[in-house]
Amino acid sequence: MRTPALTAATLEGIVTESTPFAGIDAVATDDIERLEGPVGVLGASGYVGGAAVAALEAAGVDVRPAAGSSHDRYPTVDVRDRTAVREFVEGCGCVVDAAGLVGIGTCADDPDAAFEINALGSATVAWACRRRSVPLVHCSSAAAIGYPETLPVTAGHPRDPATTYGYTKLLGERAVRTVTDGSVPSITFVLTNPYGTVETVHGSAADGASVVDFFLERAAAGNSLPVHRPGTQERDLIHVRDAARAVVAAVNALAGSTRTDSIDPRQGTDPRERTFVLGSGDSYSVLEVAGLVAAASTELTGSSPDLELRTRPSDRPVIDRFTVDPDPLETALDVTPTVDLESWICGELEGRLERDRTSVRG
Repeated sequence: MRTPALTAATLEGIVTESTPFAGIDAVATDDIERLEGPVGVLGASGYVGGAAVAALEAAGVDVRPAAGSSHDRYPTVDVRDRTAVREFVEGCGCVVDAAGLVGIGTCADDPDAAFEINALGSATVAWACRRRSVPLVHCSSAAAIGYPETLPVTAGHPRDPATTYGYTKLLGERAVRTVTDGSVPSITFVLTNPYGTVETVHGSAADGASVVDFFLERAAAGNSLPVHRPGTQERDLIHVRDAARAVVAAVNALAGSTRTDSIDPRQGTDPRERTFVLGSGDSYSVLEVAGLVAAASTELTGSSPDLELRTRPSDRPVIDRFTVDPDPLETALDVTPTVDLESWICGELEGRLERDRTSVRG
């Protein structure tokens, strides 16, 4: 846990280029050239999927993106449609499955759709990849782990999801492992809490839905920052661009057999199938994040938004702390998160305030 320290010096050196993934360390892509076909990305219109497409394209990789619903740029491939999935996988050199019904509330409201997309859809994609010997990168969620018994959390942690979202993501994760294990190379990422805005090479942008993005939006608008009690609950936070870099590294690893053979054997029994918890290794409490945003606002505007402690809207038990061990990911894929949350908050808030000022002047 770090002690927040935001001063004018933290603004120095922050990258301001508008190029996607500017200032973010590149990952190796040498082995991707071995793939006999483009990298297909399912869920390309989503948050993580869109970031993966941007990272792959920025690395010069041939990408075949597909959206889960109607999209103005990408073709539609619904993972519940076995024929559509089979046709999409055909001709791909590797597939990234970032499709899913995301969110605790969304999945609770429509559990059948959550099961069909997150569980059966993942199995459908994995089966199509197995049938065509296409390597697979699958995106799961830390919600599939539930309440941690030991810290830091690793891929081998027992699974006990507490929500419909978590259950369906766990079912999808297990289906991928069962279908691909020993048959086709695959890597599964159990993603913690992504945040941040990602810009694509086409100029479009997508904002995150994390507590970090929520607080930044409110601070830029001059509103208070509401914190549900107790506010001390800690979560691992990873910038979506770092998550996307890990996806690129996984595709590269699956494309090169010597690289996948070197993956840490503690992660599983088959050297071609691996699961990694994808996080930064740094955990922040909700109050700490609010404090970082408030401090950045004070630094940039001279005023700080109020912090409001509110009663939690749910009676579900609170996960007090969720921390992860990033070492297995670094050892196996040579991926280390590069985005510093505290510095990023300053730069992002400054950018949002400037855009608001420009909009008013316009």
